Amino acid sequence: MTQRIALVTGASSGIGKATAELLAKNNYYVYAMARRKDRLEAMRSNSIEPIQLDVTDASAIEKVVNYVMTAKGRIDLLVNNAGYGQLGAIECVSMEAAHAQFEVNVFGYARFMHAVLPHMRLQKSGCIINIASILGKVSLPGFGWYTASKHAVEALSETLRSEVMKFGIKVIVIAPGLIRTEFTEKEFALLKTVQHPPAYKKLLDALPRLLAGEPKAPGPEIIAQAVLKAATTAFPPIRHALPGDSKTAVVSHWLLGSRVFNWAVRLKMKL
Repeated sequence: MTQRIALVTGASSGIGKATAELLAKNNYYVYAMARRKDRLEAMRSNSIEPIQLDVTDASAIEKVVNYVMTAKGRIDLLVNNAGYGQLGAIECVSMEAAHAQFEVNVFGYARFMHAVLPHMRLQKSGCIINIASILGKVSLPGFGWYTASKHAVEALSETLRSEVMKFGIKVIVIAPGLIRTEFTEKEFALLKTVQHPPAYKKLLDALPRLLAGEPKAPGPEIIAQAVLKAATTAFPPIRHALPGDSKTAVVSHWLLGSRVFNWAVRLKMKL
């Protein structure tokens, strides 16, 4: 069987690392990309080639894609995963921090899609999997800029799907809920850089309670399995929410409507 070629961003830890390693075990040659070179090098194998890369660097992305095309002649799968969460009240997060959130979480995805799509069109095949979030469909106080970025990923993916379907290209969104990774730790580290007035004390107190279940949440392997299944299934779901809390939140929002759902969230957060 011909080895497939995959690009995975944010591959040095968490979902990206688990995805790169699982794909490599299932007949993919994986270009694993992230900023942390030391962690990437530890992943190197016959089927994983690490590449240090910042997704905000458009010229570097173009060079990487051209390198892959020269070396392998095709790109079968792009997994857009690189991202982070900027916590804080919308009023208090600086515009610089908000722009940085979108540069990575939205435009980082878009830069890679721009780079790979011409090649996928020519080969008349390909799969783009965008890792979004449950917060791409529902919103929580304190997560405003992160939520906005994931709503944007949902919208871009849905539009792109209709634009490129006729070229044999699949576009899939995978929306994780709470997953046991380093993600939450980084969110709270960034939260400490945001200055909040006393009026937001209840919100700041609620955020750790809301994410307290992270240590007992499923590991990133559950998302990696979903990526593999989506990439190798002829007719995968166009959007996959998991684990159970992600599916429940989407259904609850749909059944209750925004007003009642948001009231229930505020009640849970004691706002």
